Amino acid sequence: MSGLSIRPTFELRIDFSKAEAIQRFGDAMQDKKPESLYIVHGEYSEFHLEDHLHRLWSPHLSVYFIDIDAPDACKLIGRYAPRPNLWTLIWIFYLALFCCIFFAVLLGGSQWMLGHFPWGWVVAVPSAILYATLFLASQIGQSLCHDQMDLLRNRLDQALLEAGLIGQ
Repeated sequence: MSGLSIRPTFELRIDFSKAEAIQRFGDAMQDKKPESLYIVHGEYSEFHLEDHLHRLWSPHLSVYFIDIDAPDACKLIGRYAPRPNLWTLIWIFYLALFCCIFFAVLLGGSQWMLGHFPWGWVVAVPSAILYATLFLASQIGQSLCHDQMDLLRNRLDQALLEAGLIGQ
């Protein structure tokens, strides 16, 4: 996983074809209880936390299988993200701030080229600071939920072990 990402991601090489890996993984996940913590849809799966473990910044783990060039092998990609309701809110803020920065820079540049005071740039700077603050807040949230990320990763590893997709 890279250190400064909005959605931490990891990859695992699986020494089975994609179809066989999906079949084995699905079979191993079929008996997992409670069903609300484990969701499997073909090549895509999600791992969730119990309700009593939820905090504002609690993640869920999305995993999916993709083909690679090697015969009889595929790759599992795992990606952590906040709960969907929080994730949607975060992206609305990112989009709003990006649009504000973009149009404020355009407006400031136009004002500057016309010989006027570029007050559009005055709007862009605090917007950029808010954008950076939101990114910093996401990094803090990831550090606060690292224990939950480890728990979800351990559940995935256990399911992969039960499916025979990884060794001990």
